[in-house]
Amino acid sequence: MLRSSAGRLCKRLVRTVDSLTSDGPSIAALPSRQLSHSSTRQIRRIVLQSTPAYVTARIPTAQFHSESYFSTTLPENPSSIGHSDALKLERYLPALLDIDLIAQTDAQQALFAAIQHLDADLSWHLYRQLGKSRHAIPTCVIDLLITLQCRKPVRSTPTNVIDSRAAVRQVCDRVLLLCNDRLRNQPGSSSKPLASSMDDNALSTLPPPLSLRLLYLLIVEEEQVAASKSRQPPRRRNKLATILTTLSTNVDATNERAESRIDFELRGRLAATLSRLEATDTAYHHLQIVVEQANRSDADALVDPRPFDQLLSALARQASTSKQAVQLLPSPIDSASNTINENDLIIRALRLTLSSDIPASKANIHKCLQALDSATLWWLLPFELDGDSPHISSAKQRPDDRLGLKQKWHPWQASANGSSVSQDSLDSFAERVALVLAQRGILQPALHIVDGLQASHQANHDRNATPSASKIPDHDFFTVILEKLAERMASSIDSDARTSLDTHRGLVADLHLAFKVYATAHAIGVDLDSRINTAVINTLASCLPSAVAELGPERSRFTKISAQTARRNEERGSKQALRQYLRQFATMVLGTDPDLSKGTVSYPAQATLLGLLMRTRDYSFSKRIYQLIRLHDSNRELWSWDANTESLQRAALHPLAAPDHSAFMWFFAESLRSSAQTLFAVQLHLDWIAGGNAIPSSLNALFVRSLLRAGLIPVVRRVLQELEADRSLLPARLARSLVVSFADAGYPDLAMEMVVNVSQLTSPTYLSERGKVDQDGTPDSSDSWILVSTLRLMSVALEHSSRASVSKDADLHRKVLRLFEEFRLGLTHRLFITSMAQSEGAAHAQAPIGITLRDVRMAYNACMRATLAGLPSPLRASEMTDSRDPEVSWHTTEAACMHVHELFIELSDLGVEPDGDSWNLRLTSSLHACLAAPDQAARTGWLQKALALFEQATEQVFEADGPLCASEHAVASASESEKVHRVSVHPAVVTALIDASRCCRDLECGLRVYDVHLRQSGFNVHVEKARLMLLADLAEPTEWRDELQRLVQQHQSAFKCDDRFMKQLQMLSGAAGKVVPR
Repeated sequence: MLRSSAGRLCKRLVRTVDSLTSDGPSIAALPSRQLSHSSTRQIRRIVLQSTPAYVTARIPTAQFHSESYFSTTLPENPSSIGHSDALKLERYLPALLDIDLIAQTDAQQALFAAIQHLDADLSWHLYRQLGKSRHAIPTCVIDLLITLQCRKPVRSTPTNVIDSRAAVRQVCDRVLLLCNDRLRNQPGSSSKPLASSMDDNALSTLPPPLSLRLLYLLIVEEEQVAASKSRQPPRRRNKLATILTTLSTNVDATNERAESRIDFELRGRLAATLSRLEATDTAYHHLQIVVEQANRSDADALVDPRPFDQLLSALARQASTSKQAVQLLPSPIDSASNTINENDLIIRALRLTLSSDIPASKANIHKCLQALDSATLWWLLPFELDGDSPHISSAKQRPDDRLGLKQKWHPWQASANGSSVSQDSLDSFAERVALVLAQRGILQPALHIVDGLQASHQANHDRNATPSASKIPDHDFFTVILEKLAERMASSIDSDARTSLDTHRGLVADLHLAFKVYATAHAIGVDLDSRINTAVINTLASCLPSAVAELGPERSRFTKISAQTARRNEERGSKQALRQYLRQFATMVLGTDPDLSKGTVSYPAQATLLGLLMRTRDYSFSKRIYQLIRLHDSNRELWSWDANTESLQRAALHPLAAPDHSAFMWFFAESLRSSAQTLFAVQLHLDWIAGGNAIPSSLNALFVRSLLRAGLIPVVRRVLQELEADRSLLPARLARSLVVSFADAGYPDLAMEMVVNVSQLTSPTYLSERGKVDQDGTPDSSDSWILVSTLRLMSVALEHSSRASVSKDADLHRKVLRLFEEFRLGLTHRLFITSMAQSEGAAHAQAPIGITLRDVRMAYNACMRATLAGLPSPLRASEMTDSRDPEVSWHTTEAACMHVHELFIELSDLGVEPDGDSWNLRLTSSLHACLAAPDQAARTGWLQKALALFEQATEQVFEADGPLCASEHAVASASESEKVHRVSVHPAVVTALIDASRCCRDLECGLRVYDVHLRQSGFNVHVEKARLMLLADLAEPTEWRDELQRLVQQHQSAFKCDDRFMKQLQMLSGAAGKVVPR
């Protein structure tokens, strides 16, 4: 602080008093060298003057001693600027001025005393209490007051805790008001200056040190306001921008040393503040100075990028609010006719940012580029249209993505002042420009960059090099391209194309482009954004209507492409091609996110992808995606049709690609094809019924059969219990299918249990169809219906259980026989109550549906089949030296054959004509006995019985179906009724008869059987082979050779003799010469 001796003060006293009286010139008018910057000396003299004439008489002599002009003790007020610790944290503090103060009134004396104690708050309040008399205060005193306010601490410290924001606002308000008073107190100025010019004129003469401190505090205040997200009124923003501009001009105009100038750090903050205040021209000017200062001091790395971001953001904001519409060119061809305004502030700011290598925000750069027209954007690119492109002539009609581009010299690559843009910065900037053009539907530049990235990645891959992260575009670049391609594909479907074939070709071409872009993004590792994957799925969904024909009844509602056109494309491989694209996409996605836990694919996109895979009938990938969806949303009702739930169909992005009812039915049916997928089918079933849906009867039967085949009996019981608990009304077809499923799997006991349960569930269906239930105990009652339904289902269970694949299972055969006994008991009861009703003369207007001929015949045939299943097969017995099974005794075989005979007779006694299966089983039993007989005589006897049965069977007819009646039953001939069929002996049984004749050495019987079969059934390969073996064994050697030659000539395609069969014939023929035929 300035010090002055008492003598020097006394010598200047008269001059100072005169100066105060005349309101002499302010300190601003003095040369700056007269201002001392020492802050340690605090000697001031306060002179009380009533009038200039009595000045020396009224001032005490002691006050002229050489002592401090200000008190050296710290004031009690914490706001005093005397706190050395607080001042150490302050920046740009102005030095105290060496000014002689002479008080003219008591009020001024109090004010000067507060100034003496360096009390900024007290001096401010005393100054304001002066009222209008404060205009008599000299300018130099106001400068000292401004200095005190500027030196007031605004930072909070542990020893001086203050509200920093309020302190800054307070200091700024006080200083600005003091500056206004300072302007009024200057000679020749009006006491009431114009408000519009008051701030500008008041600050224009403010000394640079004070201007620098005030500039800093105003910047801090505005930064605090900006941090609070509060928006200032436009008038206040404009006024503050003007003040900051004036203050910075004052500081820049000084020729003093660097401490009194604006460093590039503060100037950057100033530029950011001016940008927020929308003074973009001035902000750009200061940023230019920032770059120059940084270049001179080699401090380029210390330049803060935030001011550049603030300027770009402000320019983009101004452009968005401008009334002038941005011209979006439909094609880059028109860019040549536009004049490029290189002096546009946005272009200059972008160039300054790029030339300085400032890492500015890409979002702000993007916003600025969006404010430019398409012609300017094309000018900013470092490449242009290739004039040698073969498609350049057609580009004038419509944009074409096939247009070639080539590199060009950019004017920013060279500059007279050295501010050139590097090639790397220009390439990175080109990506942002191409991104904006892509958003406007101009994809050529973006696709050109993608081609370059693809080639660069391949080159790096070949030499095992890692690409630089700075040269990899953001995911937004690829996202916009893919989204625009998806939008274009969707619009091409909605619009009327010249032909549907053109539409499909355009979709395929765009899909190829989309996958090229996505493959590049996947290769460089920027494909984890969900928007990218959603865009790719949208492109795939756009190809669905033209590539797949089976889209259900909703096709005509959501697309103009007909199913006929899609079917024609499907014949040319469109469905397979779309499936390959889907597989490729799913493989790439799951390669980077195996369990979809990284959020790479959103739930709606997952639902759409699953629907697309189902539509293209890709089971393996459909299952994989579905399992991942369930993994993350196990509690979601995936197949619910409720509007409040996010099911797969409701969440899908496209209605035609949504997993609907038909898609699920295909998915569920495919899961039932293999036993390895049974557990997955169970999960699908649970998910489906959880949504309140029902499985069709056909699929339900397949489901139960698959469960039984996999041995999941508890799951089967649960399914049936759910049906029973829900009181589901099962149709007869479903009931029959469920019983058949158990029987086919080899569970006749469970099939029987199923019969009882299903009959209870099926009865209400029948009764509801009948309309009412009789309550008088007639056969139409509920009990009668349950009995009939049970018998019919039991016959089905018997039929399929007897034909089960486990034919040698003795336990299974016993279960079938036991089940047949229950059927026989129920059938007897049914016939009894029917005969009782008829004897009582009950008349029925409508005959009830009862047990039928087919039901009874199936049950009896099943019992005969199960009885014979434990015996050795009689077929091809000629290959065995001894046809008898040592584990099966003759008595067992004879008992089984007699049991079959009894069942055959009992079936006829019931009024049911044996059908072809019945006669075949009867003949098979006789052949069993013939081949298992203990001696030759017994074999011959059983063979004669079999031959008699065979001749009888060939003459029999039977009624296929009809109501069972215990009374006399007449059989109509084939000409009288279409329900009557002729019995046909199975070729395998005929073959066994011929073989049995050969074993019994009876050539005549074997040939007679062959002749009868040939008349009725015609040519059969197996029968012909059996006849050849008969001839080779029992006839002349030349006879079978002649017959073989005839067969080969007549039936060249059907009859083929292998080496093994020829060896058997030769062996039989050779052995025949040693055996005398009987």
